[in-house]
Amino acid sequence: MAHEEIVDRYSRFARNAMTGQPAHASFGEGCVGAAGYDDTAALPDGALRASLGCGDPVAVADLHEGDVVLDLGSGGGIDVLLSARRVGPTGKVYGLDASPDMLSLARDNAAQAGVTNTEFLHGTIEHVPLPGRTVDVVISNCVINLSDDKAATLAEAFRVLRPGGRFGVSDVVTEDGIPDQDLRRRTETRIGCTAGSLTVGEYRTLLMNAGFTGITITPTTDHGDGVHSAIVKAGKPPVAPGFEIRPMRDADAAQVLEVYQLGLDTGHASFETTAPTWETFSSARLGHLRYVVADTRTGQVVAWVAASRVSARPVYAGVVEHSIYVHPDYGSRGLGRALLNAFVTASEDAGIWTIQSGVFPENTASLALHQAAGFRVLGTRERIGRHHGVWRDVFMIERRSPAI
Repeated sequence: MAHEEIVDRYSRFARNAMTGQPAHASFGEGCVGAAGYDDTAALPDGALRASLGCGDPVAVADLHEGDVVLDLGSGGGIDVLLSARRVGPTGKVYGLDASPDMLSLARDNAAQAGVTNTEFLHGTIEHVPLPGRTVDVVISNCVINLSDDKAATLAEAFRVLRPGGRFGVSDVVTEDGIPDQDLRRRTETRIGCTAGSLTVGEYRTLLMNAGFTGITITPTTDHGDGVHSAIVKAGKPPVAPGFEIRPMRDADAAQVLEVYQLGLDTGHASFETTAPTWETFSSARLGHLRYVVADTRTGQVVAWVAASRVSARPVYAGVVEHSIYVHPDYGSRGLGRALLNAFVTASEDAGIWTIQSGVFPENTASLALHQAAGFRVLGTRERIGRHHGVWRDVFMIERRSPAI
């Protein structure tokens, strides 16, 4: 179903709700509507009638007093109004919807409820009309599955979140490995998932590609044929104010290699003495599990971390070797620790059970950083290689995941 058709469909649902009809009556079997919420007391009838969700994202979004929240596909405003209660007068809730009729209904519902800490925006979830790092929490209720560009939607959610922000949505997912795709599509259509759902694995991959870590996907309602409603949660890595941890991009090449070279120039980072070309750097490392710390004011990359496969043998599929470098002018700000913690969490999301590396004994700062992140020294490889003509020892360090 095309975007325009989806907007027209939801506009029709909004008009139904305005005339006293329950919008979900013609939606689909996957819609639980207002019945999916524990506390709808004092909400306007129009908001309840227009509820088209498959769960209660507000109940799992961990909202706090003063939070700024964005609801993707806010519909008649039920999640916006419930969130506004949670965040209180010092917080704010944005509702984003592509249907002008839904926005009109939602604004009427907010006015009827006497809620003033809300703002409803016209736009699409693939192009959110808010600046980056604006909100603390992104929620959504059975809407992301309607997008025909889910990667862009999740990337936008990551962009608008502040570092440390949370992503908590209800959505429709499909089990991995369902053989009968025609049966799956019929079930998705029956429950109102008109653009097709992501498999659990696809959802996890797109969240990781966007930069999210700490990903959990918990099936709730079973719709049959491997299709489920689910709660999806993730986070944007926390870091010091003025910085952001995000995936490494090809556009970062020059700055990543500059930080690399500055680290090599210290004489205590690696046996290498000259940073490689970007092609050599990139081809030697995994396409995922590579992140940077960027200064949000200038965009400058001031730290990076990346992983390499240790072996092509299947038995080592969950073992990687990593490197982490911080620009010497940006030390003592906790950036390296935040970046390494984000990398560790992302590696567990990716099913990595062992991270290993080598550290020169003289590099006491790196050793302390890694030990704080759960790495241990396995032993010393004595006089393993020459660096500027001097034979040097290397501490072998490793972190075993307690979760994988």
